[in-house]
Amino acid sequence: MTAAKDVQVDYTGISKTYDSYRSYSDDLIKRVVELGQIGAGKRVLDVGCGTGNISYQIKGKINADLVGVDVSPDMLKIARRKSLELVCSNTDGLHLPFVDRAFDTIICAYVIHQIKNLNLLFSECYRVLKRGALVLLTSSHRQIENQHPIIKNFFPSYVDIDKARFPAVDQVNSMLTSLGFQKIGHEEVTVDNIPIDLEYLQKVKNKYVSTYHLMSQTEFEDGIHKLQAYIDNISQPEFRDWHGTIISAIKI
Repeated sequence: MTAAKDVQVDYTGISKTYDSYRSYSDDLIKRVVELGQIGAGKRVLDVGCGTGNISYQIKGKINADLVGVDVSPDMLKIARRKSLELVCSNTDGLHLPFVDRAFDTIICAYVIHQIKNLNLLFSECYRVLKRGALVLLTSSHRQIENQHPIIKNFFPSYVDIDKARFPAVDQVNSMLTSLGFQKIGHEEVTVDNIPIDLEYLQKVKNKYVSTYHLMSQTEFEDGIHKLQAYIDNISQPEFRDWHGTIISAIKI
């Protein structure tokens, strides 16, 4: 069986609906700005920017100079509508296409689980950073296990797929330390509060997170039927918090 992390997710189709499903709370954006020490005029790199949502939200609060890099031309096509500076480049296994010490801050939101050579990516982040902050948004293995207790009933492989893809927080800390990053910290944050309702069912049908692309179609279709039956039989939507982990580090 092919490991989940070795399977490539095609973002061509995902890009069409990605903006409808991926945004972040004001509190989370404020925390990223604080940890990233992002101020007016600071040059910020958004690695794996996708459609540019997190950069666009930051730019709405701080007049910083944001640059996005992503491997998907279809994602970047949407990001360009948000007046961001963009570069199309493969961030996995290749050098970032920027000179040394080009940025004050680097952010990376829900991307590191897609990267095969994570040590190289972090090394490149260290190279292109001035004295500044690296801010990663990811999920710990404990959060993956508890993220959606009911989802495990419908999609049995969901948790194992994500735990195989997402690096453990301690592993990330160790990599960053070995590369020279300092003041490494991590904290749990609430990314979203999700109602389990018919709108959520439609998001799952559209495979709004890449995990659904990595399970068998048989399991996915069976899970959809079970999820629909569950929603049809509850009197009002249930709400589930989506928790994430912010890992921050400083290049001195």
